[in-house]
This record gives sequence, C-alpha cells and structure tokens, in this order.
Amino acid sequence: MRSEVKELSSASREQAADAARSLFFVEYGMGHKTHLRFLEEHLDRDPRFDATLIRLYWMDDLAEWLGRLHLMPFWDGGLDFWTWWVFQFKRQQVRYLLRRYDPANLDLVYIHTQTAATSVLDLPRHVPAVVSIDLTWKLAFQESRYFNSPLMRATLELERRIFERSDLVISFSDWAAASVIDDYRIPASKVKVVRNGVTLPPPLTGLRNGHAPNGHGGNGFSPNGYDVPAHRLVSGANGHSPNGHASVNGNGHHGTGDELLKLGFIGNGFIRKGGDLLLKVHQEHFADLAHLTLVTHDPPKGLGKLRNVDIRTEVPWVELMTSVLPGFDLFVFPTRFDYSPYAVIEAMAAGVPVISTRVGAIPEMVEDGVGGFLIEANREAPLADRVSWALDNRSQLPAMGARGRERAVERYAAARNYPQLLDTLAEVAQRPVSVR
Repeated sequence: MRSEVKELSSASREQAADAARSLFFVEYGMGHKTHLRFLEEHLDRDPRFDATLIRLYWMDDLAEWLGRLHLMPFWDGGLDFWTWWVFQFKRQQVRYLLRRYDPANLDLVYIHTQTAATSVLDLPRHVPAVVSIDLTWKLAFQESRYFNSPLMRATLELERRIFERSDLVISFSDWAAASVIDDYRIPASKVKVVRNGVTLPPPLTGLRNGHAPNGHGGNGFSPNGYDVPAHRLVSGANGHSPNGHASVNGNGHHGTGDELLKLGFIGNGFIRKGGDLLLKVHQEHFADLAHLTLVTHDPPKGLGKLRNVDIRTEVPWVELMTSVLPGFDLFVFPTRFDYSPYAVIEAMAAGVPVISTRVGAIPEMVEDGVGGFLIEANREAPLADRVSWALDNRSQLPAMGARGRERAVERYAAARNYPQLLDTLAEVAQRPVSVR
C-alpha cells in the first residue's frame, strides 16, 4: 500500500509542547495534489501544529485488479461495487499507517477525502477527527447519471457513519455541504465550508499581443521571469502546427495568428470533462476562426488531421499559471460531471473568462454573464452559441476576465483560505474532550 510520510513542524522548542500533534492524510491524485501542495506549504510555517503529513497514493496493482472484477451490466445499471471496494481498501491503507502512532499522543487526525476516512471509525472517541470533502457520493451518483439502486445504500450508509463520527466535516463548497446536511442528516453545526484556493498570479496583461509584462516575449521565459521547463507538445495530428511549422509566437501559441480567438481547455479525464465535445464543436464550427489548446494527460487517440489545435500533455504548474492560461482569450470547460475543479478557479485567477457547465460547485464559482457563462452539460448547441458570442463580442472578454479574477481574489485565494482551514483545525484540536 503506497504512501509517503513527511514530518512538518515550524514550532520552536518552547512552542513544541503546545503544538497540536497531528496526522494529515491526503489522497494524492487529480486535483487533490493541488490541495496537498497548499496544505503542506501553510502547515510548514504554522507553529500551532506538530504535523505528520501522509500522501495516500491510489490503489496498488492487486487492489486495482480486484476492484475491476465487476460485471459491466451491473456497473452500467448503477450497482457500484467499485466505490464500496475503494472505501474498504482505503480503510486498510490508513489503518495500517495509524498503527505507527499512539492514539493517546494525538491531538488531531485530518483526512481528505471521506473515501480515505473510513478508518476514523476505528479511532478512539477521544481523538478528534476532521474530514474534508469536495463532494458526497450521493451527489456523485446523481451527477454521473447512475441509476439510483437500493444496492448503493451500503456505501452511502458507510459514508454517513464517517460524517457522524467526525468532529467536523469541512466542505470545499456550499453544494457539497448542503448534501452532508440534507442527504446524510448531519447537524449543520458539524459542517463548515472552507473553499479550496489557488495562488493568485499578478494581473498579466499584454500577452495576447506577444509581450509579457517584464519585457520577455516568446523567448522561453514565463511572464514572471522564471525559466519555463521543457514540455511535450503535440500539435494537430502529426506533432506540427497546422501550417507545418513548430514556430512559437510571442503569445505562447504555436503557428497561430493573432486574428484567431484563443480557446483553452485544461483537464485530465478528457471525456468526463467534455474535451471530446469541445473538440468536435471546434472542428465543425470554429476551426478557421479560433485556435484551440488542449492540456490533458489523456488526449484522444486515433485523431485525424486537426485544424488549429495544439494538444499539450505535460505542462509544469508554474508555466500553466504564468504563461499558458494568461495566453487564452477564453477558457472552455464543458465538463459532464465535476466537483470543485481547480482548473476553473485557476482560469479565473489568471483573468480569463470561463465557459463551463452547471454541474457540481461550478455555479458557485462562475457568475453566469459576469465572469463567463454557464451552459447545460453534454449539449453541443449551447456550447457553440457561447463560443460564437465570444467571437462576435471579443472586445468584452478582457472585462469579463477581470470580473472573474475579482471573484477568485474574493473567494478562492489560497493565501486566505488555507490559513482559515488551519484556524478551524486548531480550534478542533483544542476543544475539551467533553465537548466532543
């Protein structure tokens, strides 16, 4: 069972006696990696915590193989044995790690997410436990269009028991928090919303004209002066730009003219996040009017020749935030099923207007008609309509992006949200046992 343990403590010797002896278990996959990065950064300089941070990697090979021994007709009908198996595997994974620590010496156990938190049921009651979530499985089954089978009840009841045992459930969104309260009958006093957040880059201007704010153009430097690491680039279907050259212009796009609208998509799980739908709409309606950059680890295979499309599979996060995202005129994220996606917040933080779908917590992020547009999931016509509007009203996009950035500053700044999270955890760790 793969995991990685890291000791974190910024407390001085005088402070160490008062620091909360804490275990932080965080699932290390997808957007949870971003959460871990910010959590570790802020824990490392908070003297209130004598913390051990443990990365929980996904399933080992045997568990992955066993988990896939489900019958596809049952799966398609909503009999989701896979989710139940993940809960059980994670329980054993965390239980094994907990054996290294004496519960009598623990002031706090924090676990992200509830799928990894089944082991809180094994903790002595005097050990305070906090679980943070970005969704509930009740919402996941609904949003992913699963059939609502009675056989899901065992998974949902297990999840309810986890929430009930926890001293506090921290939700990234109002959407997930409401589900904990309404669907699982958890008292609202035990649920708190602390939104996920991102580092906000300084406002970046001039990129679409080929000039970064520090005077660097397309010379291998990102706008903040950092060296941009090398990345793998696949453009069109043959590794070259549509005109047969791999030249890079000042705005970071390959072989595209400034007259084209710059569309961007970022997301792994390409199909689930609607990348295939965006690609289809682009090629059928906008291939000669807009350039599309797809950033994804799992691009579709077997594509024919694509017009004005770049597919990038490896982009370091610093480059993503300081060079790639600010080079887009419009971020398009037609996800079919999502929770609190960091990609949307990152686009807003970069000052790029967003087109996304009314799923998960995205309506809390994007104000429809203000910082972007919300559309129905899995439908081509609304997506094409909003991209067409952007082409006709291109001059309005920077102002929309600025309003989206204002919202990101107000609600999703890591510099504020992660200290708030740690303040909340410190309060739980300091509560008298009788209150728990």
